[in-house]
Amino acid sequence: MYVSQDFDTAQSGGIVISAYNELLQEKVAGDEFCWGFYLRIENNSENKISLLGRNISITDMKGRSVSLNCDGFGGQLPELEPGEVFEFEDYATSKTSAILCGSCKIEDSSHKIINIDIPVLSLIANDNKQRIFN
Repeated sequence: MYVSQDFDTAQSGGIVISAYNELLQEKVAGDEFCWGFYLRIENNSENKISLLGRNISITDMKGRSVSLNCDGFGGQLPELEPGEVFEFEDYATSKTSAILCGSCKIEDSSHKIINIDIPVLSLIANDNKQRIFN
């Protein structure tokens, strides 16, 4: 379980998605910054849900955008019973500060596919202002 006071949270029905990010200093390489981001998905509904994947978009300060549509979560397709939690971590790189947004694709107990927004994360590269504005 991740412990942070900086989680941002979004909720749809009984499903709660919390997100947190941090600049990974040890992975800053060349002219790119690397951020770790963490997702926590809680099933507070009365029914089992299946986590099918995520769609992530990263847009930097210069307007460059990269979108990733991923099936599953690190090769997993978790199913969450009521009250269960799934945590996932990944990383994103960019040459400047950026914004990460997206959604999680979830199948509910009636086999309806829903997309629940991930809270928007600000990926702030504040350790080298010269590099940010190049």
